[in-house]
Amino acid sequence: MQLTYDRVLVTGGAGFIGSHTVDALVDSDIKVWVLDNLSSGSYQNLRHLKGDLRLRLTKGDIRKRKTVERLIHKVDAVVHLAAMVNPAVSLRKPEFTNEVNVLGTLNVLCAARARGLERVVFASSSSVYGQSTRDRISENHVLNPITPYGASKLAAEKYCSAFHKSFGVNTVSLRYFNVYGERQRSNPYSGVVAIFLRQLRKDRRPTIYGDGNQARDFVHVSDVAKANLLALQTKNGIGESLNIGTGHPTTIRQLHDLLAKLVGKHRLSPTFAEQRHGDIRFSCARTGRAHAVLGFEPQLSLRSGLIRLMSSQGGREFTRRGY
Repeated sequence: MQLTYDRVLVTGGAGFIGSHTVDALVDSDIKVWVLDNLSSGSYQNLRHLKGDLRLRLTKGDIRKRKTVERLIHKVDAVVHLAAMVNPAVSLRKPEFTNEVNVLGTLNVLCAARARGLERVVFASSSSVYGQSTRDRISENHVLNPITPYGASKLAAEKYCSAFHKSFGVNTVSLRYFNVYGERQRSNPYSGVVAIFLRQLRKDRRPTIYGDGNQARDFVHVSDVAKANLLALQTKNGIGESLNIGTGHPTTIRQLHDLLAKLVGKHRLSPTFAEQRHGDIRFSCARTGRAHAVLGFEPQLSLRSGLIRLMSSQGGREFTRRGY
């Protein structure tokens, strides 16, 4: 993908989505600065780029304004991914969640305004919608987050929009649905694919919270990284928020059954536990706006994405069985 920028900062660039975004930028021959405090990210996620002169990594925190200002002064655009991403933690620590997700984003926007930065791409979340009764969620759906995490992402989105309207900062917010893929940690809320896969490979019965009929829109991290680059280069949609998903819902029970089949453990049925507070029943994107504005079209189906994930982990189980 040809970008008009030579230098891009990726906050949270050592994390799951961040490291894949860094890969995509480096593949486009862009010089990348990474800011990450390594609380959830890891140097290991970028070890394959060690020695690449196009990558520069700074250990630091987006809550430190001077650190953010110093790095933004070096670049033309920012992909802002650094965040506290665990809804469960946000229930226990709403003040901390606000400090990282809202004030951290405000630091990025203030520095971008002062620098006259060409573009800020902000990583938002489908959590801004809260509960939905619709089969597909469009961008004009009511915004009613049910966790401090969702509220913090919505507040940060509104700051992005306000900075565009008030100060002319070119922002694009992307509402990621359920991202999965290589390098994902087993977070109980966002990493259900990684959790189920690990448990099945250890001959353990995965736990499903609720009845298993809650549905999610699983989008592979490589498609999300492409969306980030598309948002960097688009001339449309400035100041907007766009859904990034596949438009195809999958229930948690269906996810379990597919993974169990792929690893040859289809007889290993799940266990069920009480639904967790803050869980959303149905979450699936309408993606027409992202397609129209960005030209975004997800490339990997869930089955293909899972096979790719398992192959990256040396998935002997399913390759031996010919899946």
